[in-house]
Amino acid sequence: MKLYYSPGACSLSPHIALHEAGLPFELVLVSTKTHKLADGTDYYSINPKGYVPLLEFDDGTRLTEGPAIVQWIADQVPDRHLAPPAGTIERYRLMEWLNFISTEVHKQFGVIYNPAMPEEAKTVVRTRLNDRFGYINR
Repeated sequence: MKLYYSPGACSLSPHIALHEAGLPFELVLVSTKTHKLADGTDYYSINPKGYVPLLEFDDGTRLTEGPAIVQWIADQVPDRHLAPPAGTIERYRLMEWLNFISTEVHKQFGVIYNPAMPEEAKTVVRTRLNDRFGYINR
């Protein structure tokens, strides 16, 4: 199994989950700037979305999107209790949180670190993020 990753990207949570699960895997570094692998392979030929994470199984099947990947990992080792059992309300609460973090928190940071984004837009996003963090704290 291979985890396509990039430091500082949202591939961190699947990386942690794989370690916690104790599953064997290989890391494959992806440049988020060039969309190339170390051997020069065009990452778009592996993942048309062009971003990480991507988990590739030994049979060549590929899974993308952090929330889906971490739940798949958890389901491989239910005795480790990395996620509530499928079909329970607790599992749906996990999905709820994973989606909230992905859409309402994580994606907002791209605006803040985009040098082409006007400062006024960054201010709006920072306010929105503070509201989201307040919700998380509550």
